[in-house]
Amino acid sequence: MQAREVTERGRYMLRLQKDEDVILAITDFCERKGILSASFRAIGAVKQAKVGYYDLDAKKYGSILYADEREVASMTGNVTQVEGKPFVHMHAVLSGIKKGIENQPVGGHVFEAKVAVTLEVELTAYNEAISRELDDEIGLKLLNL
Repeated sequence: MQAREVTERGRYMLRLQKDEDVILAITDFCERKGILSASFRAIGAVKQAKVGYYDLDAKKYGSILYADEREVASMTGNVTQVEGKPFVHMHAVLSGIKKGIENQPVGGHVFEAKVAVTLEVELTAYNEAISRELDDEIGLKLLNL
């Protein structure tokens, strides 16, 4: 295990608006504020969500695009540095709202998503820069603590 103590720089509440790209909005906010690392959680609704999973044996992601609007039952993630730029890593559980799929959850790694109605994000920024480095055995850029 790797561990590192981080100190809180500040906390922010963000309200993303309809049709905003979730990952781009969080990335842009961190770039503007000079935030080098952070954690966040969010609630609201999204659409055009591409959600996936990592296949360790194949060392590649699979994904499914959910074009319809879905309630964000849970969304968590972090912001780290990759090649000197903010990198958003996010997972979510999304719940169906259309007839026939009401409250049916899907979840996993979020590759992309647009805001359907609103997305309320609570972001905690840290003073320390945390980066990611490629782990050849796993095939992913993992936290470098």
